[in-house]
This record gives sequence, structure tokens and C-alpha cells, in this order.
Amino acid sequence: SMTIPLPTELTALARIFRDAGFPLYAVGGMVRNACLGLPVQDMDVASPMPVSEARALLEARGVACREKGAFFGTLDIELGEYTFEYASFRAEEYGAGGAHRPGAVRFGATLEEDAFRRDFTVNALYYDILGQRLIDPTGGLADLKARIIRATSPDPNVILRDDGLRVLRMARFAAELGFSVEPGTLAAARANAAGVLDISAERVREELDKLLLADIRYGLGRERVLCGLSTLAETGALAAVLPEIAAGAGIAQRPEYHAYDVQEHMLHACACARPERVARLAALLHDVGKPVAFRETGRMLGHDAIGTNISREMLARLKYPNAVKEEVAGLIRLHMFDLNGNAKESTLRRRFAGWGAAFTLALADLREADVHGSGRISGEVKSALRWRAVLARMQAEGAPLSEAELCCTGADIMGWLNLPPSPRVGEIKRMLLLHCACHPKDNCRARLGQVAKDIGK
Repeated sequence: SMTIPLPTELTALARIFRDAGFPLYAVGGMVRNACLGLPVQDMDVASPMPVSEARALLEARGVACREKGAFFGTLDIELGEYTFEYASFRAEEYGAGGAHRPGAVRFGATLEEDAFRRDFTVNALYYDILGQRLIDPTGGLADLKARIIRATSPDPNVILRDDGLRVLRMARFAAELGFSVEPGTLAAARANAAGVLDISAERVREELDKLLLADIRYGLGRERVLCGLSTLAETGALAAVLPEIAAGAGIAQRPEYHAYDVQEHMLHACACARPERVARLAALLHDVGKPVAFRETGRMLGHDAIGTNISREMLARLKYPNAVKEEVAGLIRLHMFDLNGNAKESTLRRRFAGWGAAFTLALADLREADVHGSGRISGEVKSALRWRAVLARMQAEGAPLSEAELCCTGADIMGWLNLPPSPRVGEIKRMLLLHCACHPKDNCRARLGQVAKDIGK
């Protein structure tokens, strides 16, 4: 027996169940993380009591709860600052394919049956809250100690075939926790990777996002993201979900600049990017145009423009929000900009004013991830360093970095030049912005009026 630290609200909840004659168990990630000394994020609890009875019991005690998921019901229970998710023990029988919905669900199962329907042993630990004892039907404690992700079933194919998302979850847990995957489980993942195609785009996207930020979940290093992505690649799940990246496998690049083929380079660049969703996605997808360009021309030329369109299609397919899709595509379109860091400062200033500060910094970040992800260069990246310095100078000088920061309006321009409302007004406003990028002192009404008249001649 061992005690693990759990919120006091949980003890209060367990007493309500005990009074009704049922034990209440903390289960899954809550127990796993408590054993590892990691912060607890998922609050799952379970008992043999059916969900509808649990709801009636809790509502009679004035505890707020709501039922979720019609198919195998769960209950969200709100106590204090916490939301606990309650499920009744169940056993599942899946049909063919990896579509995640079991063909039949049998409630009133035993704790053992409930444990063996879960995905991995480290997620199938139970803690009897009032009895303060840990129950481990599948050998999860030994795997926690050995830092291993292992399927609960003696035949791992059963687990990885039943739900196509489990291959992605396997890679994500290994990455987040810094664990390795048990060889039999990895082999089963390889055999069943195509099952991920049966999963809804939204659920795949959620899983991918977690994997891309696996290093910051518990503060492990960026190489964890690389590990997770490499696991996806070697199981074939990457080829199923993001075939445009897998198309880069085996496409060699110039050895003086690159240690890796196109696929490896994108995975490395992604791990080098700063831990933020758009930054990681842009780095992961930045060279997706290369396999296509190479196939069509035997060269990589134009891969930035080709990749811009491909990245849009990929992110649309995974139902990413439009804003994410457009920002990533915009970064990919410009990722070859000023490659040698030789652009004139006036050119940089005009570009940065047109892009705005946030995008400019994101592009500098992508350039660094791209260079560091080549496996050939570490340390400072000349172009990115210079871009940041020029941007900082512009900000110190008060140069406008968007049309909103110009000290005049469209109405001012119409007045100065005696123009009707027309596209020309917008053109002149844009030209004023680019002028002030290089001549920040001119961003005052008096000077802008003069410059506008010069432009409008």
C-alpha cells in the first residue's frame, strides 16, 4: 500500500460513494502522475456504480454534475475548483477497423476487466481513495519504474487495432513522459498504424497538437518532441496522417548544408522551434514543397511557393482554425527570404512594416529552427539575428509597424489630396507606412501630409 497526494475534495466524493456501498477509485493519468511526482492534470474517477445512479446520488447531495457522451456515458462532477470525470467500470468489444466506437459495451464489469480495456499499463493504475491502496492489474507499476509504454493486453495488437488513435497516443505519452515503447507494442503499432485513418480529423489534430508540445507538458527537453515524431515516422502513422512529410523520406539534400533527408530535417526543425503551436507547425511543414519540386524538376527550386499551398491543404484537412492555417502558410511562403542575411536595411524595414512585429519575429524563429534543424550548424543564425536587431531599432525609433500605427487616417489622405473614397487612398496609406518604416520621424500629421502630397503628384 502507498499513499499518494490527492485533493481533499476527492475524499469527500469517495465518502458519498462509500455511504451508498461502493468504493471510488482514482484512475489513469491522475494516479500515474502522482506516482511519478508530476503535476496532476486529468482527474478521472471510477467505480462499479452505473453513471445514471451516480448522478442521482450526487444530485441528491447537492453536488453539481452533468452527463457527457451518450454512447458510454461519463459524468463531469464539479467539486471546489476541480472537475472530476466519473466513469462506471466497463468492458468493450470493438468491431473491425479502428474507428474508436466499440461495437458493444458491457457495464457492471469488474475492475480487472476495466483495466484491460484501457490502452497502456501506466494508464491502468487504480487508487482506492478511502482504502489508500494502489491496485495494478496490468503491471503498470513495474513499467512506470522501467519508464516503458506497454499495451495492457498480452496481445498488443488487440489494443492498437481497436482504436486507431492509440498509435498517436503511444507516441505522445512516450514523448511527454520521456519513456520508451516496449518492442511488442511498437511492432503492433507498426502493424496497425493505418487505423488512424478511421479517426476523425478533430481528434487526430488534438493528439498531434499534444505531441508537438510534449516537451513543455512536464518540462522535459525538446528532444522529446523529436522522439515522438520519430516514433510516428517509424510506425507509419506519420505517413498515414501527414503523407506529404513522409514523402520526404529518402530524398537526400546537399551534404554541406544538411545532415538529414527532407523528412528527418522537418522533424528536427520542428523540435528546434520554440514551443508554441504555430511555430512548431510551421517548422514541421516548412519544406513539404521539396518532394514535389524534386519530383517535377529534379531540384528544390520554388519549394517555398509549392509548400505554401500544400501546407494549407494539410491544415484544412486536419480542421485547424483558419488563423493558424494562414499564419503557418504565410511563414512557409517566406521561409527562404534573405537567406544569406545580405538584404539592404531599407528593404528589411519596409518588409517588417508590411508584416508587423509579431510575424517578423515568428519568421526569425522559423529561420533559426530551419538552420538548427539541418544538423550542421548550431549557435547564432546571422539573418535572424540581424532581422531582430533591425526590428528592435525600428521599435526604438517609433517606426510604425502597421497602418494602424500611422498618425493619419484615410479621411486625412482624402482631404490632403482632394480624393474620393477609392483604392488609391489605400495605396497611398500603404506607401506612407513603407516611407515611415525608413523615416520614422516623418510619422506625424504635418510631415505625413507633405509626404502624401509628394507621393500623390
